[in-house]
This record gives sequence, C-alpha cells and structure tokens, in this order.
Amino acid sequence: MPIMGSNFSKIEAVNNEKKVSGGMNVNGAPKIVGVRKHDKVFDIKNVLSIDYVYETKYEPDAGHVRIEGEMLYSTERADQIVSLWSKEKKLDDDMAVDVLNAIFRQCIAKTIEIAADLRLPPPIEFPNVKKEEKK
Repeated sequence: MPIMGSNFSKIEAVNNEKKVSGGMNVNGAPKIVGVRKHDKVFDIKNVLSIDYVYETKYEPDAGHVRIEGEMLYSTERADQIVSLWSKEKKLDDDMAVDVLNAIFRQCIAKTIEIAADLRLPPPIEFPNVKKEEKK
C-alpha cells in the first residue's frame, strides 16, 4: 500500500449540551483540501502530502468533531496527480479509494474516542448482543 503515514494537525470537538428530542442524525465525511509533492521524504522519492478535513456533525446542532490532518502517499505518478489536483481539484480514482478509506479508518476511530469523552453518540452503530428469549 502506498500510504506511508498520517497525522492529525488539529482536532476540534464540541458538545452543545443541547437536549435532542426524537432522533439524532450523525454524519461524517472526509474532504481533501490540498495535494502537494515532496521530492524526497525519508529517502523515498515522489511523495505526496494530502491535506484533509474530516467532520462529524450531530444534528440537530448537538455538536461536532472536526479533524484536520495530512496523509503521505508514495507514487511514481506524483507529478500527474498534482497536475490533476491543480486543474480539477480531483484525485486519481485508484488513489482516492486508498486515501479516503485510510482517512475513514483513522478518523472514525478517533471520533469514537472523542465522542465518548464528550458524551455524544458514536459515529457508527455498534453491534448489540441480545439475550435470547425462551420459548
């Protein structure tokens, strides 16, 4: 896998302490906000730095978790990918799948931890074990 690593640069989390009657919608989504090339990182050539934002919103206005970060991605097609990003603000499809899946995995795991600390629901539904009823 060409993903070399990832780090968070900023985390903002808020519980608005709003009492929500009825259901609460929890939606999380990543957004790529920048792509730039590094000539060499740790003796590896053609490394891309992909800046992203992942935001989880708790509606109606109960809170949010916003994570900003950077992912390092190694590819021989770095110049083509940076050119596509510069022109269209779009990633190569194959690369986008790898990058977005990695962002989802890391950010959802961190959001679960933060949501528990803030007394917000987790961003994903956990399985529930139920006692089997006797017949």
